[in-house]
Amino acid sequence: MQQAGSSDIGGSRAHVPGYTLDRGISVDRAGALVDAHDNTTASRVMIRLLSPALSTDAAYRRQLRHDMTVLGALRHQHLLSVIQFDDRGAAIVYEWVDAITLRHLIDVSGPLAAGAALVVFDDSLAALEALHAAGVIHRDVTPDATLLDTGGTAILRDAGVPAPPLRRGWRAGTPQYMAPELWAGRPHTVATDVYAATGVLVDALTGRPPYLGTDLTGLGAQHTQGALPSEAVPILARDLVIRGLAKDPRDRPASAGAFRRDVETAGTAFLGATWREQGRAWLAVVVADRLSDPAPESPAIDVIDDDDDTPLPGLAIDSPADESRPGGVGWKVWSVAAAAVVALLVMIFLAAQALGGPGVQVSPSAPPAPIFSPTTAPTDASVPTSIDTAGAPTPTPTTRATATPTPTAPPNTMPITIAPTPTAPPTPTPTPTVTPSPTR
Repeated sequence: MQQAGSSDIGGSRAHVPGYTLDRGISVDRAGALVDAHDNTTASRVMIRLLSPALSTDAAYRRQLRHDMTVLGALRHQHLLSVIQFDDRGAAIVYEWVDAITLRHLIDVSGPLAAGAALVVFDDSLAALEALHAAGVIHRDVTPDATLLDTGGTAILRDAGVPAPPLRRGWRAGTPQYMAPELWAGRPHTVATDVYAATGVLVDALTGRPPYLGTDLTGLGAQHTQGALPSEAVPILARDLVIRGLAKDPRDRPASAGAFRRDVETAGTAFLGATWREQGRAWLAVVVADRLSDPAPESPAIDVIDDDDDTPLPGLAIDSPADESRPGGVGWKVWSVAAAAVVALLVMIFLAAQALGGPGVQVSPSAPPAPIFSPTTAPTDASVPTSIDTAGAPTPTPTTRATATPTPTAPPNTMPITIAPTPTAPPTPTPTPTVTPSPTR
C-alpha cells in the first residue's frame, strides 16, 4: 500500500503532499507533466514539475512568482486554470480537462479543416488577450501547449513556462515558433506571442511549422530572413499569416484582440457567418474520435551517461537520415547528446525526490520560502513585475462543462535541433527508470 501523496511512476517515486501522483504524462524541455488527483476532493489534476534549467534560474523564478500569482486568480475558458503553485518545489498544479493536444491531432489526422484551424487560432488569441490584459506573456505558444477539448474549444496551457533557451543570448521558447527578435535576444512581448500563435495557425493548416531549417542556425535564418510562408496556406489565411509573421514586430497586429477582428473578417468573408459553429463542430467530432483511440504503448525513458549519444525515446529527436515525416529534416548528431542531458536533469530531479529529498512541496498552505541555485543560463524577465498582486484571492479549482478524466496527448513530435545549454549538467548518479504511462 502506497503512502498517501506519493506514487510509483515508472519505478521512480515522487512525493507531492496533498496529491497522489497516478502516472507520468510526458517529459519535455520545460520539465515533466504528471497525471494526479487531490487526496481531499478526489478531483483529477495535472502537475507540471519544472526542469532544473528553469527552476535553478533565479531571474526566471522571480518572474514566475509574478505570473503564477496573476494566473492563480485568472479564470478564462481558453486558459488552463492554475490551481496552485509551489515555489520551493517548483511545481504547478493545473485543472484537468478532457482534451488532446493540437500536435497530436495534426500528427494523427493531418492538417485541420480551414474553419477548424481558424477557430483554434481565434481561441488562442482570446486566451492571449486575457493573459496580456493581466500583464502576463505566454512566451511559448505551440501545438503542444494548445489543448482541444470535446466541445471543440482550444485551451492554452503552460503560460509563463517556456522551454529553456537553447543557446546563450537567445530567449526561451520553441525554435519552430520563435519570433525573429527572440533569436537576437530581445525580450518576449505581446508581438512575440502573436507571432507564435500565427506559426501554430500555419502548422494547423499545413501539418508543419512555418519554417524548416536543417539546424538551429538555418532555422533561425528562416525566421529572421526567410520568405513568409503565406503561399503554403489557403487563401483565407494568407493575409493573417503575412501580418502575424511579419519580421518587424511593429508590422504585426497591435494586440491579440485586434487580430481577432481580422480573423472574424476573414472567416465570415470566406466561410460565412457561421464559420465558428461549423469549425467547432468539426473539431468536436475529430477530438472525440481521437480520444476513443486505444492509447499507444509509450517507450521507457532511461537515464543515460553524459557521453552516451543514444536518443531518448519520446523526446522527438529525429536521426539525421529521417526526412520522411512532415517537417522532418536532417538534424546534427550533437543535438541528440544535448537532448539527453536535458532529460537527464529532469530525471535526476525526480529521482532526488524519491531518494529521500524534500520532494515537490505542493500544499494547500502557503508555500515555504524559495530555494535558489544561481545559473549562467540566459534568463527572461521581459514581463513587467510592477503589477500589484497583493491580496489576490486564493484560487480554487474550477470545473469546465466538457471536462471528464482522460489523458492528454503526448509531447511535440516535430523534430527539434537542440544545442548544448550554457550550464554544465551535474555528474549523473544511478537513478530509477522513469516510464510514462501510455498517452495519446
